[in-house]
Amino acid sequence: MLMAYIIIIYGNEITIIVKDIDLVFLPLVLLISFIQYALSAWRWCYIASKNHSMINYGDALRYYYIAGFMNNILPTGIVGDIYRTLNIKINNKNSGNLIKSLQSVIFERLSGQIALIVTFILSLQVFFIVNQKYQASIYLLILITVIFIFIKLIFFYQKKNKYLVNFKYIFTGKRLYRHFLMSLIIVMTYITTYIVCAYSLNLNIDLISFFVFAPIILFSMALPVSIGGWGIRETTALAISFLLGLSVSASVTVAIVYGICNLLCSLPGVYFFFTRKALKS
Repeated sequence: MLMAYIIIIYGNEITIIVKDIDLVFLPLVLLISFIQYALSAWRWCYIASKNHSMINYGDALRYYYIAGFMNNILPTGIVGDIYRTLNIKINNKNSGNLIKSLQSVIFERLSGQIALIVTFILSLQVFFIVNQKYQASIYLLILITVIFIFIKLIFFYQKKNKYLVNFKYIFTGKRLYRHFLMSLIIVMTYITTYIVCAYSLNLNIDLISFFVFAPIILFSMALPVSIGGWGIRETTALAISFLLGLSVSASVTVAIVYGICNLLCSLPGVYFFFTRKALKS
């Protein structure tokens, strides 16, 4: 419904902007996407190994591509993650029980979402300082401190909760630094792809604004309320177009092009899905 409304209202303007698209940027998008999938599969393997659920890297990469394609074409955006959980449990004897497999997938996705939020907060702080909005910067620091204390209190009072114990083990110490650093790099690939999509349309963009506010659009795609993020991504882009320094139609067009690129980059998942039996044998 949201997508249909956007097309009806801004369809003509979107068509005009898309006509100027430069496909020379497509190979760059494909390269960034491959790096993104490769690093994401490594992150999954690493978190799974620390959660007593061993996964072969080749299997992880194949299932990540399959899950990526499923999340692009099916509702909620979590069907692919369910597929990952079940197939790793069924086809990998070292993956542990179903709960361990599920936790590994959840923790892997959570690592990425936390990195996205941290990137947004840090970028927002830079934005406030660059624009001399020091009061807003102080308020943000206070908010971050309150959230941090709240999380510490939860861990303190729920320290015997077995699920929180597993979470704390994965998200503390050297284990946190290793997968979280990888998650930050992966987030950079998402933001960079979004920026490249804007450049492919020959739009004049403010890089700082894109680094600060593009994560809001990317985060909206994780909400399980649409098919492949379609509609919710474009609506978010519409709502924050003024923050990106773009017209509404230009902002929506970038979001649409990003969605198309996201789908194209997940197409290897189709091949891996239909050849999975042959690969096992």
